[in-house]
Amino acid sequence: MRIPPIKSILVVDDEYLMRHSLSSILKNSETEVTTAADGASAMQVIKTDTFDMCLLDVQLPDMSGLDIMKKIRYVSPHTVIVIMTGSDVSHDMMKSIRDHAHCLISKSFDLLQIKAFVDVLLSDDKPLCHQKSAAIRDQISFITWLANDIRKNTRKLVADSISCWAVAPNSDKPAALLTADVLDISATGMCILTEYELEPGHILLLSDTTLQKNAVVRWSEFSGTTASICRAGLQFVPPEFLPR
Repeated sequence: MRIPPIKSILVVDDEYLMRHSLSSILKNSETEVTTAADGASAMQVIKTDTFDMCLLDVQLPDMSGLDIMKKIRYVSPHTVIVIMTGSDVSHDMMKSIRDHAHCLISKSFDLLQIKAFVDVLLSDDKPLCHQKSAAIRDQISFITWLANDIRKNTRKLVADSISCWAVAPNSDKPAALLTADVLDISATGMCILTEYELEPGHILLLSDTTLQKNAVVRWSEFSGTTASICRAGLQFVPPEFLPR
């Protein structure tokens, strides 16, 4: 029998009750929860550990949660980042959150709904994409979806082929050259189909003459009789946010 991998969650919030409540309801035999009370503690943790998800408060006593958000996206592109806030978010803040996080949740919230939300996003049966979001978005009103299911940028349906280099996350393996069909594309990302096995966190270096960009795989799923066809969602990122 296949044993599911242990999931890891980082909760960053300066309120003890919030940290304790989220840790208590999310921690179980399949999920580990680490907490941090301020930005410095969070930065120290992410230097040595990677997480499947981070629940991150915007307002921290020593620094902005948005700086931590950017650092996590830089060192661990596959991490699902959920921003928490109990105050208004400015236009500039929202733009930054949209560029780096998956969704924004407003305090206060129902802990049982948060648990259902986390369980769906971390489940292994579906990729992190709009199907997951749609499964719970109509039931949880305090969530603002920032990517995939509610697109800020219109995507165009295309069927062009591209070549690119793929770099596996946290691996010393050399980059692999792959070809892919581009299913749709927008200003911020695209969806591709390839025979190469891509996973969330893979870095793609797009050297095609029409696409001189870098991208991070945000979700992937496999299909076909032998599960040999990979469909993946990519987010374009500037060079400074790529792992070195």
